[in-house]
Amino acid sequence: MAHRPDVTELLTDQHAETERLLAAYEAAREPERRAALADAVVTALQRRARAEEDLIAPVARRVLPEGERLAGAVAGRQAAAVRAARRLRGTGDGGPPADGAAALLHARLTESAGAQDALLAGLGKRLGGRERRRLGEQVARRLAGAEPVGGGAEDRRV
Repeated sequence: MAHRPDVTELLTDQHAETERLLAAYEAAREPERRAALADAVVTALQRRARAEEDLIAPVARRVLPEGERLAGAVAGRQAAAVRAARRLRGTGDGGPPADGAAALLHARLTESAGAQDALLAGLGKRLGGRERRRLGEQVARRLAGAEPVGGGAEDRRV
């Protein structure tokens, strides 16, 4: 039987993967490689933000006393990370990335992880292991692009 990560493990691993992509971006010297890595970072962060908005935030709002505040904090930090990641792409006309784009993204990722840790700690206390694994499976499908964004109500049940 394959290991089924719970939502906490999954998002921790996904954060680490985004950091690895960013490190590869910083190490790359070829413009095409850097552009591909910038696109990969942006796509990963957009999928993650949408998965959290569609799947995790509704559960947090339902089961956590401060769920609305925590979900809002995560959404705000995720949006800031996506904006910072887009700066890696440059000016949009093929120009170089904005000065300090990678450093800004590192900072935004750290802020996002902190907000997310607070939300996940609360869910860890309120949800059983089975519920966390089920939520993790739903998020994993969304992150992999195997499930359309903005799924139906069945995606929101845990």
